[in-house]
Amino acid sequence: MSPRNVFVVAALAAGCSLFKVTIDTPESRRKAEEARQAEAAAAQQKAAAQAKEAEQQAAAAQQARDQATVAELEALRAELTRGPDGGKAIAFADKVAAAKDSPAARDGRLNMDSLHPEALGYLERAIDAAPSHDLFLALDVAAGGADGDPVVRRACPRVRPVVPGEALAEFTAICLSRSGGDAKLLKWPTAKSDLAVMRKAQDAQAKADAAAAAAEAKAAEEAQKAGANGAVHAIAGVFAAGRCEFNDCMKNGWTTRTDAGEVRVRCNFGNCLKDGWTAQLPGGGEARTRCNFGDCMKDGWETSYPDGSSARTRCNFSNCGKDGWETTLPNGGSARTRCNFGDCFKDGWETSLPDGGSVRCTCNFQKCLTDGTSCQ
Repeated sequence: MSPRNVFVVAALAAGCSLFKVTIDTPESRRKAEEARQAEAAAAQQKAAAQAKEAEQQAAAAQQARDQATVAELEALRAELTRGPDGGKAIAFADKVAAAKDSPAARDGRLNMDSLHPEALGYLERAIDAAPSHDLFLALDVAAGGADGDPVVRRACPRVRPVVPGEALAEFTAICLSRSGGDAKLLKWPTAKSDLAVMRKAQDAQAKADAAAAAAEAKAAEEAQKAGANGAVHAIAGVFAAGRCEFNDCMKNGWTTRTDAGEVRVRCNFGNCLKDGWTAQLPGGGEARTRCNFGDCMKDGWETSYPDGSSARTRCNFSNCGKDGWETTLPNGGSARTRCNFGDCFKDGWETSLPDGGSVRCTCNFQKCLTDGTSCQ
């Protein structure tokens, strides 16, 4: 072996020693799988431990909150037993309501059967001592359903003199409801006139609600109408989008059915592709289309609508029949049309509308210009 070859062999041997060669055998694959499974098991155990720790922390935090609630209720009770206090009575009732579904309530540390009437008693005593509209509303909320009716009804005569004028209708409605709708149970001097104020306010609210509902319905109708008009405008400005009249769309025009009614199109001077067309719209009025430079299929067209707006259509690559077209609608959006298989008037087309929808038109018997199209 020549010295040069000896040098090359030595260099290769030295290089090979830098790389770790792994031989794939059944035993090596088994060990690799065992290692992977061990790693997965360890990760699962770690995740389970973390979940357990998080659960324990959440339970400890809830227990701390429950203990704090119990302590706060005891502190408020101590103060309220010394004398009525509206603010503290409301705070006690709020804490009782918040603790209703707590673990402390479920495990018996908080006896809700006794706490609820206790909270109502504090509120009643506070109202007797210093009536206020806020205390009345808190009592109404804390009293709950029909079982609390007598408590609220007893408070109505005491609170009425301090009810502000803007809250009178609501106050009277609450008292009437808590009396089972029997106006005779409203026991304060101005009850009769208060009922008249309440009914007047309710009538005004009913009229306002009806007006709002009517306005909303009208807005929805206008939006639907605008959407329908937008679709009609788009259809009216598309060549041969319907049933050809006398088997010749290019000369005699076509008719298209829409949700708003029929769009009837007639060619100007018997040559739609040169002189454009006029569309009779379902709601009245006409949409007039003019070919640019006397060649719609090359230079596009412009459609003018009854309201003075217009839509402009440009042929892609100066060949609408092959490459489709793009229409800029009156609202500023664009409708893009693509010919199927490069031949609109044989294989139809698909138009993507600005609102995300699309219209697909297929040529009847592969002859759009004589047999018309079916669009959906």
